[in-house]
Amino acid sequence: MVKKRVVKKKSAVKTKKKVVRKKRGSTKSKQIKSNKQKINLVLKNLVLFVILFLASFLLYSVSSNELLINLFSLLAIVLGFVAGAFLIILLVFFFMKLMKK
Repeated sequence: MVKKRVVKKKSAVKTKKKVVRKKRGSTKSKQIKSNKQKINLVLKNLVLFVILFLASFLLYSVSSNELLINLFSLLAIVLGFVAGAFLIILLVFFFMKLMKK
């Protein structure tokens, strides 16, 4: 004997779920503050990457092997861009400090 399953149909009336939205506070953007710790950190990183850039540029100019020339030139380019980025960040912090006064 084969038993047949009885499938119940769902009722045509669907219940609506309420969407609860949380109220947020004011949507003001946070102000970025430049304090001494951030400026010191950026300054230390800037000095570090400038020293690394100068060292790689010096090794680029001194080396005679083509592989080393390519390596140190690529390294000097990357470190130069990173040092430039830290310089821009430092200038932004100084301008923020000047505008604050």
